[in-house]
Amino acid sequence: MRVVVLGVTTGLGGRLASCLLACGDTPVGLVQRDSDVERMRAARIEPFLLDTDGSDLDVQLERAVRGADAVVLAAGTGTGPGSLGAAASSPTAQLCAAAEGCGVRRFVMVSAHLPGARDRATLGDQLDAYLAEKRAAEQVVRERDLDWCVLRPGMLTDGPPLGTVRARPDSVPTAGDELSRGDCADAVRTVLAQAIEGVWCVTTGSTPIEHAFRV
Repeated sequence: MRVVVLGVTTGLGGRLASCLLACGDTPVGLVQRDSDVERMRAARIEPFLLDTDGSDLDVQLERAVRGADAVVLAAGTGTGPGSLGAAASSPTAQLCAAAEGCGVRRFVMVSAHLPGARDRATLGDQLDAYLAEKRAAEQVVRERDLDWCVLRPGMLTDGPPLGTVRARPDSVPTAGDELSRGDCADAVRTVLAQAIEGVWCVTTGSTPIEHAFRV
């Protein structure tokens, strides 16, 4: 699979790219800085440099997505500095539109209902707005003509991946639920490979990831 990833420079996105490479897939990383291009190439990730200050961002995204098998949103959905939200519409809406325009059906969004302590401290008074944006982004995905899947992980950690999770359809993680970024990345690759659709809560559990989304 050729998979376009927004958020490839994040802890989750980097692990997802490694997971895709290990499975023989081609990750395409959307980046915003020249310094990221060589770093992506060194990691065997195909970089696509976006000019987020340009007026043709929608055209750039279509060019990046064209020919892909899937698109993954593994980054923030907001309008803070350095995000695609600096453009007229949200990154979720822009990516969905690009996928639709290029006939790319598979779209996976990693949502967030339990930000980690560092994220909560960074967001401060903006935490409620961030969570509201995540919910709004989910709704954007639901309304598009795509084969979409929304993953709601427990609080992401840098703990070692277990290879097992608990996946519940149409559910929300609760206080105390966690998930390692490695297992979250594996879950994203699994829902892509198995063409899983709908909304899923994914947390630490005992079911092998390749079987966790079978209900």
